[in-house]
Amino acid sequence: MEIGVRIPHVGPQASPEFVREWCTTAEQAGYGILWGVDHLVMPQKVESKYVLPRKPATIADDAVSSQLSPNFEMMSTLAYVAGITERVRLGTAVAVLTIRNAVLNARQLATVDRYSNGRLVYGVGIGWLKEEADAMNMPWDRRGARTDEHIALLRALWTAPGKHVEFHGEFWDLPPMDPEPKPVQQPIPILVGGHSEPAMARAARLGDGWIAADMAVDRLEGMLPTVREACEKEGRDYSTLDIYAQLRGEVTVGEIRRFEELGVRSLQLPIRDLDELKQVGDEILTKLD
Repeated sequence: MEIGVRIPHVGPQASPEFVREWCTTAEQAGYGILWGVDHLVMPQKVESKYVLPRKPATIADDAVSSQLSPNFEMMSTLAYVAGITERVRLGTAVAVLTIRNAVLNARQLATVDRYSNGRLVYGVGIGWLKEEADAMNMPWDRRGARTDEHIALLRALWTAPGKHVEFHGEFWDLPPMDPEPKPVQQPIPILVGGHSEPAMARAARLGDGWIAADMAVDRLEGMLPTVREACEKEGRDYSTLDIYAQLRGEVTVGEIRRFEELGVRSLQLPIRDLDELKQVGDEILTKLD
């Protein structure tokens, strides 16, 4: 099982110097993947409910910025990290498709994948923060359908077999255009996040994997039958859907093994301290080999 950690590109510790030290240390310590997070706008007031906990949560004034500021943009950060690392994979947990232009997004992702020599994995979601989309003048209605088409457009641009590519959908209509640069991976793996039944159905229908938010292993175990059922409804072999998870709780070999026993492909650990990053590498990762 692959073990990863979040890139500290948001929050009080975030700085170019700290991101460099963290990412190079993580790679040297044997972590398999580094994860970025995605928010472009941090509104003072939020009426949208945060929907990933067991019950939707109300967000206090300035709560987003108190957690995420300074907020170094995710795609730019991944390009930076691609240049200072050699082996470790780069992921998004998760990118909000509803706030990103699909054509620009395809080009940025292909670029990062090329710069990193095929190390990118793209976790996506439909988003929960309407105020963010409003500030960016991006549509919020029918965002499930928009996300489905966004994913289709990404793959079309990445895998076009000829000199030109075109795309004709409900929300995007592209005349023939040059598809280069194409990513190293054909296509870049796409993981679909979200805990609702529609999100799990989207993962089963369109995803290379399903990515869960941070949670205890018992909660994840209780959700996996729903993911399996979604695969059955979509005619998908559950074993072909990679499961990506994020541990909530104490980082121990035993707890990590419990996720592994559930068939988790990749597990993100809740490490925020550089000393702990090194310690877990020395004392835990070596026992997982």
